[in-house]
Amino acid sequence: MACRENIMFKKTSITLLILAAGSVLAAPPQSVTDCGTIITEPGNYKLVNDLLDCEAGGVTIVSSDVKLDLKSHEISCADTGQLIGGVVVAGTEDAAVRNVTVKSGHVSNCVDGIVLILTEDSKIMHMSSTGNRLLDDAYGTGITVYLSHNNVIMKNHTFGNASDGIASIGSSGNLFKHNTSTDNGNGFGIYLEIETNSRIMCNQIHGNVDGIWLAGGSGNLLRGNFVSSNIAGGIGMMGFLWDGFLWLDMPAGNTIRSNITEDNPWSDVSEILYDWVTGEILLHPEGTCMNTWEKNQFETELGPTDCFGVPYELEDDDVCALDYDD
Repeated sequence: MACRENIMFKKTSITLLILAAGSVLAAPPQSVTDCGTIITEPGNYKLVNDLLDCEAGGVTIVSSDVKLDLKSHEISCADTGQLIGGVVVAGTEDAAVRNVTVKSGHVSNCVDGIVLILTEDSKIMHMSSTGNRLLDDAYGTGITVYLSHNNVIMKNHTFGNASDGIASIGSSGNLFKHNTSTDNGNGFGIYLEIETNSRIMCNQIHGNVDGIWLAGGSGNLLRGNFVSSNIAGGIGMMGFLWDGFLWLDMPAGNTIRSNITEDNPWSDVSEILYDWVTGEILLHPEGTCMNTWEKNQFETELGPTDCFGVPYELEDDDVCALDYDD
């Protein structure tokens, strides 16, 4: 009898623990109401009103295990001449921030709109970022990923920013999928510098200076993107020189497959070295193609002979950028 009571006690205890855990998970999100909010504790948060003309930036997240739902509200920044962002997720060199989700809102008029720095295993989804501005001829990007790894940047719209729509620097293992990047006036739809082992898939890139550009980096997959009607180039692999001296290696070992890139006046596809001082455009010193180009639809090319293969006529089903639900 005592044994049976003991079992019943254990079952009751376990049930209470499960109910307690469920009550924690079901706790209502904490409200964010003010510009300059810094989230320092794990939990669910929601923006309950617009944050407009923020002089100290919008929301900064420095804790792991945070979910921030903007609930379709807007964050905008005042022009203070300072480096301020709309939503910033920031770890440290000693401790990356992990498992953060930011979703469903709008950011505008900041120096950088949405920033991940030293962030891992996190998501930016269903956000728009527009009208972000230059500071000392830099920044002005819709979404910036810096020294961050294994993140998902998905179903966002970056448009009308002073520099790039999306930029990622020194990062790896990220997924950039089903984003739309349009009319970013002085930069790229998506710019990746020393990016490794990331996937750039199913994005629509139109009306920027250049479309999708890699500078340095290896092991990345560019697949199923639709890149058209940019001012200069479509999809490019570029290394940089500085007055004849190699500054940044040519991207190598990347795969560019089943993309449509068209109506980009300078070149739809390219693989080149560019000298920032002289403006010279050069091929790789070995004269060989450093990346794998497969089954892409394009018209114009700039790079080593036979680098890009034969242009394909792709169907809509071949290009996941044309299927938003893919």
